[in-house]
Amino acid sequence: MEEKPGTISWILGNMPFVAIIEGGFLVLFGIATYLYSGQSSFTALIPSIFGLGILIPGYVAYYNSEMSKHAMHVTAMFALLGVLGSLDSILGFLDGNYSLANISKGILLIICGEYMYFCILSFRAARIKREQEALKQ
Repeated sequence: MEEKPGTISWILGNMPFVAIIEGGFLVLFGIATYLYSGQSSFTALIPSIFGLGILIPGYVAYYNSEMSKHAMHVTAMFALLGVLGSLDSILGFLDGNYSLANISKGILLIICGEYMYFCILSFRAARIKREQEALKQ
């Protein structure tokens, strides 16, 4: 019986595409937050900055296989910075702060955290694959 590939294995095999999707979402989310806030604060565009940091290298990795490894490490770095920069939103939610800024940071935390999780799984799977190929030789 042939085993069907699952959603996780599809994601891990298509990380550059996932980077484009999630980076694009963060860019659009940042713009929407900026417009919803009445264009009063440029800090509402912070998710867009992290989104571009994931989107552009993801695009490079998708279309240039020689640069894929380096570009995907750049996306992981931006995701990590997004997680670290938005961790304080948890404390805000625990204190009852449901402002637009805190909700925006919370969404940035969720998206970057989820992407970072898949990056770690993907890097681990690539390392295991390299080790298995080295043993075959």
